[in-house]
Amino acid sequence: MFHWISEAIHLFFLQLGLKGQFLHFTSAVVTAILLLSAGFILYYIIRIILQNSIRITNKRFPSKWRTALLKERFFIQLSFLLPVIIIKHLIPEFFENGTKSEAIFIVFINLYLVTNVTLILTAFIKAVGELLLQSEATKDKPIKSYIQIISIFFWVISIVLFISILINKSPTVFLAGLGAFSAVLMLIFQDTIVGFVNSMQLATNDLIRNGDWITVDRYNVDGTVEEINLVSVKVRNFDGTVSTVPTRQLVTDSFQNWRGMREQGVRRIKRSFFVIYTGVKKATPEMHEKFGTHHETNLGCFREYFMNYLKKREDVSSEKPIMVRLLPASEYGIPVEIYCFVKNIIWTEFEAIQAEIIEHIFIALPKFDLEHYQRK
Repeated sequence: MFHWISEAIHLFFLQLGLKGQFLHFTSAVVTAILLLSAGFILYYIIRIILQNSIRITNKRFPSKWRTALLKERFFIQLSFLLPVIIIKHLIPEFFENGTKSEAIFIVFINLYLVTNVTLILTAFIKAVGELLLQSEATKDKPIKSYIQIISIFFWVISIVLFISILINKSPTVFLAGLGAFSAVLMLIFQDTIVGFVNSMQLATNDLIRNGDWITVDRYNVDGTVEEINLVSVKVRNFDGTVSTVPTRQLVTDSFQNWRGMREQGVRRIKRSFFVIYTGVKKATPEMHEKFGTHHETNLGCFREYFMNYLKKREDVSSEKPIMVRLLPASEYGIPVEIYCFVKNIIWTEFEAIQAEIIEHIFIALPKFDLEHYQRK
């Protein structure tokens, strides 16, 4: 039906004086440009109609699915598919059967068709990943690692199809000899494979999730996990900076995850100070009467007093251990440790509560004739 177009182009260049191979080459190039131009025009028409329809529908009937697909440019890639298929079916109408021009153009269209389908699939998978990250059940899982693996799988298939198209052989022929290149493939994708294994270990052992507060001293990281992918973990530090930690390091090295603190709704205070040896003496009856204590020494009375002080504080959890204990003595004096859990985990408010408790220590010590060690 469209043979007259290619014949008109051929006749036009023939009248211009072109001859032989140059005539056929020029006619084929112009025909291909004309065909591709028609395809691009059709693509823009489909894209405008499709995207505008989706946006209008999404405004009236909001959908997370449509929003995610729009964000990942799924409909843009989908708009290319129909024009490419139409062009592929029109090739026999514009090129003579069995010519080099037809063969080259078919190879070009097939390569683009494979690329387009791969982009459609990866865009869809990314949209699925976006929705999973918004879901309460899966938002803390390393979804991006899985999405990257699936995308890589699609692109590996595409590469196999590319090669089979270029060598004009069935993909099974190429795959049959793939074993010889397995070592090379393992070398090329070793970081990806190791990253996937590490991501699986993090997920399986529940070591880290999106939204966790982690501290990694080696990398000077202290903040909230924003993204877990195949090769790294993205952390937004509390000073506003963004750090990336290799996924492998979180599996092999130690790090601190504060998730348990958030889940329990309490944060620990564990602070110690030194009391001078010479200040420890027998408690007086007046001290027992004034503070309601029963210990033999003034240090014992202080510990009993401070335990009661902590238990009376409403912001200290009574369900968690509360201790005022003595640690092994040293040349600096007798170490006394305050150990308790505060119900408020908000950083600034927790620090204020902790400061009040520590300040009260230095107020209370002189009341028991005790002195805090200070190097001179």
